[in-house]
Amino acid sequence: MSVRERLHYRITHRKKEGVEADIDQAVAESGDAVDVLNNVLLPAMKEVGDKFGAGELILPFVLQSAETMKKAVNQLENYLEKKAGSTKGTVVLATVYGDVHDIGKNLVNTILTNNGYTVHDLGKQVPISRIIDAAVEHDATAIGLSALLVSTSKQMPLCVKELHHAGHAYPVMIGGAAINPAYAHRSLFVEDDTPYGPGVFYAKDAFEGLSLMDRIVIPERRGELIEETLTKARKTLNKPSRESFIAPADASDTERSDIRLIDPPTPPFWGVREMTDFTLGDIWPHLDLKTLFRLHWGVKGEEWEALQNDDFLPRLQAMQGDAEQNGWLQPRVRYGFFPANSDKNDLVIFDPEDHAREVLRFTFPRQPARERLCLADYFQPLARGSKDVVAFQVVTMGSAATQRTEETQARGDYSESYFSHGLSVSSAEGLAEMLHQRVRAMLGIGEEMGKRYSWGYPSCPELEQHLLVDRLLDMGSIGVEVTDGFQFNPEQTTAAIVIHHPDAKYYAIMRTGGDPAIAKAPEPVASL
Repeated sequence: MSVRERLHYRITHRKKEGVEADIDQAVAESGDAVDVLNNVLLPAMKEVGDKFGAGELILPFVLQSAETMKKAVNQLENYLEKKAGSTKGTVVLATVYGDVHDIGKNLVNTILTNNGYTVHDLGKQVPISRIIDAAVEHDATAIGLSALLVSTSKQMPLCVKELHHAGHAYPVMIGGAAINPAYAHRSLFVEDDTPYGPGVFYAKDAFEGLSLMDRIVIPERRGELIEETLTKARKTLNKPSRESFIAPADASDTERSDIRLIDPPTPPFWGVREMTDFTLGDIWPHLDLKTLFRLHWGVKGEEWEALQNDDFLPRLQAMQGDAEQNGWLQPRVRYGFFPANSDKNDLVIFDPEDHAREVLRFTFPRQPARERLCLADYFQPLARGSKDVVAFQVVTMGSAATQRTEETQARGDYSESYFSHGLSVSSAEGLAEMLHQRVRAMLGIGEEMGKRYSWGYPSCPELEQHLLVDRLLDMGSIGVEVTDGFQFNPEQTTAAIVIHHPDAKYYAIMRTGGDPAIAKAPEPVASL
């Protein structure tokens, strides 16, 4: 096997050890470091990407190949310094203002960096002005924007408009859980029928972002890409948006549904407390391993069982032990019981020390059809004269988890960063489930009775209500803040309202024509 073949093998098979010596030998034989980069290393990473796209590689293995690539490129930089052609283009990346989630952006950074691009990663919660200033400063080839939620994704078209009005010519790639092609198409138009000339392009994942950049850096292919996108975008403009198919909640529809009234349980106390009588070991049994391995650690395909037994379970045990020993997961909990009543579509919360004094209200949407459910209906009506009880909870795995993810990413341990992030967000959900079970026990209700609802789902969609939960639970006392985008910082945090009613269930908000929007039970706090 020649040294060039050996380098290709090391990258595609995730073999880091010895790659530096092979780089030295390859450059010595070739006499041209750029040749080694363009004709050995980059084709190897392209093969990795192609296999991932074909479902032949899972994401953690891609990241381990990227780690090998990084070691190779770091060694190659000894020969590339000041030599033209050593970068394919420059990308400014950012998670938009108000958004604290950056795992997807980090993946884009990893893939672009290890495929020949220079990336300036501005981090998360980045204002538009800073994004534009960085693009100018670094003479960017393109800008990449990421957002997890619909509320924060609104920053993307605003950024495009700012670029347009300032006369800049940076192509913009956008992606994230809240983004789809139609959203990108609509973001392309800055005024009615006026498109942003350099283009706005949707990337569903890191490798699609790479594919877009490979077209953007070639003028002829960029022109074709812009024309293709503009044609598709004009067709999208002529179609109704997704919101047109959602039947909005009718504020005038406040008549209570047929949910039966029940006598409320008695809480063990009124008010708020921090729970401290638990350890990480108490959380581990509540981890949803299927969600952790498949969603957060990227396992898929026929090799699921073998990977789980041979790789992921031993890795999980090692990481759990490391977290317990070194403290990079620092769980904290606030929860409380409050007197409450329903008032039409409002849930009225009263002072735990003065049950006659109203503190605040949560307004929840009502189904426009079917059972016409509303979360407020699960509580005793205000007019009845007797108080019900509602529980609220917030859990976090602490800022040290975010710090570990960022530090491992920064030093090129991409897979370790990815695994750490996945475990931290799954642990937050496991902690929430553990607390939910304890709250049920405190209320003396069955293990399966009642439900836990987190904001952002159909029955309680308004993330702004996180501010109300903060007023009740004082999240700052456990190191949690609500951002301007109404998300939690640290990211590994989740809050919920716990409803004790035995008939409580998860439900859909109907679309016109009877097509239900999907209603889901609470899931882990972040996803790719």
